[in-house]
Amino acid sequence: MPEAARLIRVGRARRIYGWLRGYPQRKIGPLLERDYEPFDSLEELSFLDLMEVRFVEHFREHGVKGRSLRIAADQLRRELKTPHPFASEHVHVIADKADIMIEEILRASAEQAGDKRLRSLLTQNYVMYEAIKQTLLPGVTFGARDHLAERWVPVPKKFPTIAVDPRIAYGQPAGPTGIPTHALYDAWKAEGENPDAVAYWYEIPTTDVLNAVKFERLLDEPRQEQAA
Repeated sequence: MPEAARLIRVGRARRIYGWLRGYPQRKIGPLLERDYEPFDSLEELSFLDLMEVRFVEHFREHGVKGRSLRIAADQLRRELKTPHPFASEHVHVIADKADIMIEEILRASAEQAGDKRLRSLLTQNYVMYEAIKQTLLPGVTFGARDHLAERWVPVPKKFPTIAVDPRIAYGQPAGPTGIPTHALYDAWKAEGENPDAVAYWYEIPTTDVLNAVKFERLLDEPRQEQAA
């Protein structure tokens, strides 16, 4: 959870716990249907869990109510026949103003929840579509068959070769060599911040080490719009 919060720049893992666990004390169930149930004290997110949390967090930051997103998620699961609607290309494609069904579901969710913010995002100059197009879509690759997200480049303009792919390095951010960026960063610190030494031990280009270091440092900086 902390790693996921750091990667999508939520800031607090508690917020992710809330989306996946719900709030029992308030009798509010989970917003998202997670792939892995907790095992003892371990909490794991699948790649699709991560992409859905990223979507939800984006709109919560735009002032959209959690209740609106819950209503939309329930309806979209039925319509799209997937437990991960917010990781679906069919939801993200509204950035191209092509999916009327999705827009209608979101509008109905806003009305049911009394969510003025979501209504305004849907009606005022298609602000929400532009937000998805500029912030959520860049760097995401969707599967041709299931239309679900399958690969994500978190910072596409600055680090186009560093991706999160569940088929590589167990879904940890990694560059072209498949070595997790955090492993290269830790090795760089252990070697006295000498990128050439790390490149020698891993038998990779020094530029890959430097990119990994810069990427990991960026994740530790104060939050900013990184997809732009």
